Amino acid sequence: MRALVTGAEGFAGRHLVRHLLECGDEVAGVGLHVAPEFLDLGRGVFTFHELDICDNAACARVISEFKPEVIYHLAAVAFVPEAESDFDRVLRINVGGTNNIARVCHLLQSGVTLLYVSSAEVYGCFSPEHLPLTEEAPLRPVNNYSLSKLMGELVVDRYARGGYMRAVVVRPFNHIGPGQDVRFVVSSFAEQLARVAKGKAQPLLRVGNLEAQRDFSDVRDIVRGYRLAALKGDGVYNLCSGRPVSIRAVLDMLIEIAGLKVAVEREPGRMRPVDIPVMYGSCEKAQRELGWKAARDLRDTLAEIYREKCRELGTLR
Repeated sequence: MRALVTGAEGFAGRHLVRHLLECGDEVAGVGLHVAPEFLDLGRGVFTFHELDICDNAACARVISEFKPEVIYHLAAVAFVPEAESDFDRVLRINVGGTNNIARVCHLLQSGVTLLYVSSAEVYGCFSPEHLPLTEEAPLRPVNNYSLSKLMGELVVDRYARGGYMRAVVVRPFNHIGPGQDVRFVVSSFAEQLARVAKGKAQPLLRVGNLEAQRDFSDVRDIVRGYRLAALKGDGVYNLCSGRPVSIRAVLDMLIEIAGLKVAVEREPGRMRPVDIPVMYGSCEKAQRELGWKAARDLRDTLAEIYREKCRELGTLR
């Protein structure tokens, strides 16, 4: 299968490219800058193109030349505080860029499948009786990021209704794994612990809200779901583990994995203005229609993230 991945240089994008290649797909990745690890991938089955998805003409040129059978659209501003600080930029990339990709798919009339990666954040503010969240739960975004993702869903649906392209939407819940930006909570904890282990920091961890409960999955399970949804999906799919885990429990597991004694200090700057206490989803539709479910053990994923941070700092514990 010929697959084009936008945002290929991002966290999930890099894992998706590897998964698609392992499945035997011919892959073109697009992004603002090539990731160094892509330079070692086999030529002929993988190519990378620098592309700003806000440039409509450039989007049309790359898609027309590569002629993908499926486009995995991951490119987006994904860090919530960053989206809160610059909504104009979020609109240009998350909504305008999505419009460019979807419009080109529509105009080409090639029947390409567009897999749009939305987010569970679109559920926003919900009542406890809606838990676990299904694909039919009300959509009530509470921040710029989730609002832009919902707008992107509407853009994709608009063009899909024209009949010239096929669209599938996935709403991943929290996903973690090697290579995630340290601005995100689990990667931040792991890096802080690795710095303590290396002697580069005092045994003190700075944290935000530890009481929030979230639905964590390994990013490699999530990208496996992307490909299954592109191949067999119809409509919208939650991708999640189906169980809530507190941030405190994640931190405790990481501390145990590291084998360190550390103090924990709450830092106001790490707190979100709106933080939903408990959020987890139902992946019954994905299990039923795609044959997908999260398979990797959370503790194993946390251990791998910690080991990666230690390697980056030149030590292994």
